[in-house]
Amino acid sequence: MSEKVTLSTGVLRKEPGTVSAVVNLVNLDDNQHRVTVEVWNWSSYSNPVKLPVLIGNNIPVNFPYGLAPENLAVMYTNLSGVLFYEIRIIHSKEKNIITNCFGRSGTLVAQEGNTVLDHQLVKVDLD
Repeated sequence: MSEKVTLSTGVLRKEPGTVSAVVNLVNLDDNQHRVTVEVWNWSSYSNPVKLPVLIGNNIPVNFPYGLAPENLAVMYTNLSGVLFYEIRIIHSKEKNIITNCFGRSGTLVAQEGNTVLDHQLVKVDLD
């Protein structure tokens, strides 16, 4: 089994107009990789609550998700009633998986204030 890495956006304050958190995952490798995405509601300041992650037309994602080679997956979470949130991405230490996270408005426009690019994600040790 390959070694795993957990990457975090850190806790973000939801921008006004943001209705969902979006995670774009691309696998530039020749092999499929298993990926887990978690979105946590930190609005209570303690005891965060894991929120459902969806793909396609509001289909719940079963994790770990098999990200096929040379494929993009777009996952998202409804942030209704959320003030603070964090996104965590867990995958093998494969360098050919690139993840970008951003907030999206109801009209599907990316909200720049909630953008965290792959190189800005922080490695965390939660074991």
